[in-house]
Amino acid sequence: MKKTPTSVRVELRIEATVNPSESSDKVTSAITNIFDGCSPELKYGSLIIARCFDLGCLTITYDQVRSRAALGVFRRMLLDNRLSNTTWFLLNKQAAFAGVVVFTEDETESPLGPIRVKIVCDELDELIDWLAPMY
Repeated sequence: MKKTPTSVRVELRIEATVNPSESSDKVTSAITNIFDGCSPELKYGSLIIARCFDLGCLTITYDQVRSRAALGVFRRMLLDNRLSNTTWFLLNKQAAFAGVVVFTEDETESPLGPIRVKIVCDELDELIDWLAPMY
């Protein structure tokens, strides 16, 4: 693993909707299977929200993006969805439950809805270069 940028302060906000056909425990597991060390704490009706302030939460995403040769797609998503010091991406909830990182382009691609991940970071360029470097 490439050295984690030590000076980067990051905030992740992870959200997932619990559909009537789903268990909130399974949706919570989908989040924790991908974002190591992140514990979903806030629940608003059918919405589960987790926050993380540690780059360690992104290590599974970091590793799996490389093993699946998805760096280009991930980098494009992070750059296309960027606004100032914020970017976001979507993950397939069913794949996340199995511990697999699968990106979705829009909310309709995932039948049960996606996991939405928002990243706020003052050094966003450095973070994107670490997560998904340009080759």
